[in-house]
Amino acid sequence: MSGYAYAKLPSAWVRKGDAEQEPPYGGLSKLPWQGNKSYATAALLILFALAILSNKAQRKDGLRKDDQVKATYEEIQEVTNLSRKLISGGLKLLKEIGVISEAEDGARSVYRLHGIDEGGKWCQLPQGHLLNNVKHMQRLKLFGEQIKRATSLHALKVYMLLLAFREIHSNATRMSYEKIMEYTGMRREDVALAVQVLATAQLCRQATDEEIPRRKGDAMHNRYLILGLKAS
Repeated sequence: MSGYAYAKLPSAWVRKGDAEQEPPYGGLSKLPWQGNKSYATAALLILFALAILSNKAQRKDGLRKDDQVKATYEEIQEVTNLSRKLISGGLKLLKEIGVISEAEDGARSVYRLHGIDEGGKWCQLPQGHLLNNVKHMQRLKLFGEQIKRATSLHALKVYMLLLAFREIHSNATRMSYEKIMEYTGMRREDVALAVQVLATAQLCRQATDEEIPRRKGDAMHNRYLILGLKAS
C-alpha cells in the first residue's frame, strides 16, 4: 500500500466550539485525561481505525454507503490491537461527543462517521503510513502499548488537531502552542512533550523556513509537516 494512501477522517468536531464557552474549546477539549484515562486514548485510536475500515470498504466493491461503515469488535481489534473493554469504552466516548453514531445490523454494528461525505468536514488520515504494510496501525502501536500514560493521549490529541487544520496545498499545519492549548485543553508542557513524541513516532515534524516560509503578517507559530501525506 502506498505511503500516500489516505482515509477520510471526521474533523469538524475538532474545530467546532461552544459560542458561550471560553477556551479551551472544540471537541478535543472534551477528551481530558482526568475522568477518562485510557478510554480517551482508545477513542482516538478507534476513530482512526473506523476511518481506515471505511476507506477499505469503499475501495472493495463500493461496500461503504455514504458516511456509514460496518465493523465488528474483532475488525476494530485487528486494526488497533486494543482489548474489547477499551473498544467498548472508546466507542462510548466517541458517541458521547458526537463524532460517530451507531446502529445494529446483525453481527456487525453500523457506524456513521459524521461529515466524511461533506466538504470541509473531513481531513486526510495517512492510512498507508500508519499501517506501514501490515493490517494494524503499526506506527501507532506504541500508543496502545502505553495507553495507561497520559502522554499517549496528549500526543494523539495534538496529532488529530494537526490533521484537522492541515493545509492540503502545503501539507503543513501552522499553529502556535497557545492555539493547541486552546483546542485541546492541555498544558503547555504537555503540548511540548506531545510534539516530541509525534516526531519520534515519525507522524509529523516541524518544518524549516526553507520548506514552509513564514507568511508576511503572520503571527509567530510553528509549522508542522504531516508525514505520510503529500501536498495537493
